[in-house]
Amino acid sequence: MKVLVTGAGGMVGTEILKVTDPDFQFIGLHSNVLNVKDAGQIKALLNAQKPDVVIHLAAKTNVDWCERNIAECQTINVQGTRHIAQAATEINALLVYPSTSYLYPGDKEQPYDERVDAIDPKKVIGVYAQSKFEGEIVVQNMTHLDFIIPRFGALYGGGKEDKKFVAKVLGLVKEGKKEIKMIRDRVIQPSSVKDTVANLLALIKRQGRGIYNMVGHGQASYYDYAQAILEFADITDVRVIPIQSQDFKESAPRPKNLTAINGRLQEAGLDLMRDWRIALKEYVLEIKDDFLNTTH
Repeated sequence: MKVLVTGAGGMVGTEILKVTDPDFQFIGLHSNVLNVKDAGQIKALLNAQKPDVVIHLAAKTNVDWCERNIAECQTINVQGTRHIAQAATEINALLVYPSTSYLYPGDKEQPYDERVDAIDPKKVIGVYAQSKFEGEIVVQNMTHLDFIIPRFGALYGGGKEDKKFVAKVLGLVKEGKKEIKMIRDRVIQPSSVKDTVANLLALIKRQGRGIYNMVGHGQASYYDYAQAILEFADITDVRVIPIQSQDFKESAPRPKNLTAINGRLQEAGLDLMRDWRIALKEYVLEIKDDFLNTTH
């Protein structure tokens, strides 16, 4: 199965290209090669490669950046997705359009279930989430297009190239910080990129179609998340101080409850996501020396 991956230089794309599986032949396209704004270039590339599957990862995903750069976010995340979807339709390729649990409004206490919790466009919070939802609509409305829309959780991973939450916490420790302030009133779902990629490829093999939540099991506040990172890295002399969302300066609004359950994956017997603490411990033990004992 020939799989073309856009945005191949990002965390998910990098993890996909590490996979060795005789069922898949991966072709990675980085942002300096593929311009999602250029419909003609996309059409030519896909027609030349003729992949069976297109995993469209090229997107603006920094929530605060998107809030400050609305037009560019919309152009890349919505119009770029339309260009990819149109080109994929023309060559009869399956389109995988990774989305996000940020689409859920966070207005209830229970986790969101894609089987029963429809997205209300009026309740989608922030420019980033709105752009990803509009991208979902583009994909769903494309005539004769086969698609999978996995909604990812709060991803971590990347190893030595990690620039996300785990790396930031360990980086603060390396800088000598003895106190770290973390939000306690916002609940997320830390999700291993390694688990996510394995689950996504399994879903493609099983010919899944439609929308699937694909998040780590369990939930955590950022305070809990940071505490766990320190625990697994065996750091005992750094204190995590809980704060409220209102006390943390951010450009973009965020839902208070970003938790979901993998309803459709569980129905299909394909939920390969692990408990967030189990997967996080494995990851922290794997990378901690790179971040704490060497210059990063």
